[in-house]
Amino acid sequence: MSTTETQEVPGVNVLLLGSSGCGKTTAIQTLLDAGLEVFVLFTEPGMEVLAHTDPERLHWNYVKPASPSFSDIADSAKKINTLTYELLSKLPGVNKTKYGNFIEMVNCMADFHCQRTGKNYGCVEDWGSDKAFVIDSLSGLSIAALNLVVGSKPVKAQGEWGVAMDNLERLIIKLCMDTQCVFVMTAHLERETDEISQGTMLMPSTLGKKLSPKIGRFFSDVVHVIRRVDKFHWSTISNNVELKARNLPLKDDLPPTFVPIIKKWRATQTEPLTK
Repeated sequence: MSTTETQEVPGVNVLLLGSSGCGKTTAIQTLLDAGLEVFVLFTEPGMEVLAHTDPERLHWNYVKPASPSFSDIADSAKKINTLTYELLSKLPGVNKTKYGNFIEMVNCMADFHCQRTGKNYGCVEDWGSDKAFVIDSLSGLSIAALNLVVGSKPVKAQGEWGVAMDNLERLIIKLCMDTQCVFVMTAHLERETDEISQGTMLMPSTLGKKLSPKIGRFFSDVVHVIRRVDKFHWSTISNNVELKARNLPLKDDLPPTFVPIIKKWRATQTEPLTK
């Protein structure tokens, strides 16, 4: 005898890749068109693009990467001016206690505080598939992850880069694998050498050359966001960009909206699981 029940499928994970000004942040509002309640963690300015949206349906929290005070900059400059490169490389993390913004970002994920409504909405891990969590963008998150390890130290050792990269990768895997809500992350592009093909590829801009090729592994869809004159487009087949399309067709001139992705994913949720 078999019983049939509906199995909830984990939310889709979408990585939007594109240069500055190509519409990555603007596209976030289309998650509302897909019927989702949207929560955005901004790691860089950009909230004004979404200021016209309903604050009861689109929530945000802005945590910028820490920046040093002018006195801290002067102190670092004095060290750079008076110490040798070898001595600079042996300095412990400089002003590390002032660079804890990565912790603040993770705390926001553990209990999302909306700066528009003043309300707290709980942990991202507990949300259902009626919600979407967005990080805009990977660049600010990467800066915060490195600053957490070294503070304002001017010379970073290879091991320190490794610690920061590992910590950041663990967080991205957590968000992709352990959440039922839709997860979206925007990222800028950087040209890197593909160690397998030895050719150059456009990859997510993040910490180190080793991490960048691995970012897209756990995302269901990796989309290239393009601006052509005054129009925004999405592509899943751009040359020399590592892309993935599980919920979008393989095309070069797709409309810049999440609606088709969510529609395709929701169709999988209606499929019964037979025991």
